Amino acid sequence: MFTGIIEATSTVIRANEARGVKQVEIKRPKSFTDLKTGDSIACDGICLTVVAFGMESFKVEIMRETVKKTTAAHWNTNTLLNLERALQLGGRLDGHWLQGHVDTTARLLQTRTEGSTLYLRYELHPGDAHLVVPQGSIAINGVSLTLASVEANSFSVALISHTLDNTNLSKLPLGAEVNLEYDILGKYIARLHQFPKEQSKLDLQGF
Repeated sequence: MFTGIIEATSTVIRANEARGVKQVEIKRPKSFTDLKTGDSIACDGICLTVVAFGMESFKVEIMRETVKKTTAAHWNTNTLLNLERALQLGGRLDGHWLQGHVDTTARLLQTRTEGSTLYLRYELHPGDAHLVVPQGSIAINGVSLTLASVEANSFSVALISHTLDNTNLSKLPLGAEVNLEYDILGKYIARLHQFPKEQSKLDLQGF
């Protein structure tokens, strides 16, 4: 599990594909002093497993299905990634619950600044509209954010200076794709409405 509070940004050193798996080597942040093989790290919001590491870098492998569904397809040398290690038991939950399971990607449509606040507007796929609510939570490239507004085909978030300085969101150009993970609580509620309890009982009786 993750919280959407980015610990560091770092760049891809190299990326290549072999036997249907994308192998990515990432520069190791100085603060990641306790890495070990098998650790989970959210890289731009994607939960990935450390398969090897050294003093200067660590490596992850990305399965074809994940490459197809996320921005990992475009990761190459010098791609800047948001990184977060898995939440430790007893740690503070400063963002919101994240699984590191990306639901979809979306394009950055517009940026605007009001005072010292940067607003980013992203496309919203019509089939996902029921998963977002104003002032609800969403993860964009692994960053826990609050929805500032929700329109029919888009939504906006506002970035404070800490987020601007410590993530890659303010550095992405218009049209850039980002990874989205919708609030897990909202997804479960939507699922319950889609398959009410009474219908679930009928389905089970059919076995």
